[in-house]
Amino acid sequence: MGAMIKDSKKQNIILTLIIWSVLCVGSMAAMLVVASDKTIVIEAAAQDQSELSADSIQNASGELLLLTSKDALENCVCIPLEEGTKAEQVTVENRYMEQELWIYIKNANEDFYGQNRITGDMSEIQKGWYEVQEDGILLKFGMDTVWEYHSTMESGTLKVVFSNPRDSYQQIVVLDPMGGGSESGAVAARFTEKELTLQVAKLVQKNMVQPDIKIYITRSEDIQVTDEQKLELVEAVEPDLFLQIGVSEAQEDAAQYGIQTYYNNEYYIPEFGNVEWADMVTKEVTVAVSNRALGLLPVEEESILKQLDMPAARLHLGYFTNAQEAALLKQEGYQDKLAVGIAEAILEVYANTY
Repeated sequence: MGAMIKDSKKQNIILTLIIWSVLCVGSMAAMLVVASDKTIVIEAAAQDQSELSADSIQNASGELLLLTSKDALENCVCIPLEEGTKAEQVTVENRYMEQELWIYIKNANEDFYGQNRITGDMSEIQKGWYEVQEDGILLKFGMDTVWEYHSTMESGTLKVVFSNPRDSYQQIVVLDPMGGGSESGAVAARFTEKELTLQVAKLVQKNMVQPDIKIYITRSEDIQVTDEQKLELVEAVEPDLFLQIGVSEAQEDAAQYGIQTYYNNEYYIPEFGNVEWADMVTKEVTVAVSNRALGLLPVEEESILKQLDMPAARLHLGYFTNAQEAALLKQEGYQDKLAVGIAEAILEVYANTY
């Protein structure tokens, strides 16, 4: 009798184990099915924030992508992905100054995009091509203007929706760090104006945490950008504010120091215009770094500020010809304070004006 009871218990344990094994396998299968259909959001990095903006991208000759128009997919393109492609392998970058969309897919096969079509709204795409990189494929799309991109990955497809910047952000600011490329600008102890202005512009972007405020920078790398390219960006994004960032020099007076700002004195904007914006950014930056303000000056005739119809100014962060001030401008902590001052001026405008 005791043996029969033991056998019965043993059979019950085995049966229980079998049931649990079946349940676990079924649950795992269900999880895999759900995971395969899950929608994953992939944030589009701006060219001033993405690692692709560095020299990591090789200069390669491209092959044309196979593009097929589908009227039902308005302002959207669907990009097929190879089986097994994970979200972390995909980088989407908005190269807004070149009016290009870059999509880098790590470990992608060279032949895949020569055989598989990209579908969607092709009315805004001027050209599509792909380039083979050392460890992946770079897809490039030449767009008709500046767009914002919102990307999701689902069921082996990357879906990219593009929208007008003004539909994506309530408030837009353009920062123009002076110099770039062969135009190094002022130089102090092997530290150049173009390095300082770009660093401060990027720090402003970093300090601007409000999601409704979009900061565009006219260059993200050490390249020369023409006034025509800057004006194209302004026309496309319709900013509320424009700010050039530069430095001052006074070869005849090495003791001169302080912050000053230039503005377009010929274009009048009611209520809040060029002079008000120049005054506000001067005040906030001067307070942030505990420096002195040298006042506001009319900009020279050939300045790009003369061609803008929104509040625009050029902020000079200090004098490179003053050894002490130049040493301060090279310090990361001082640069961060300058950026905080600019960010505070932007926030002040939106809080009390717009």
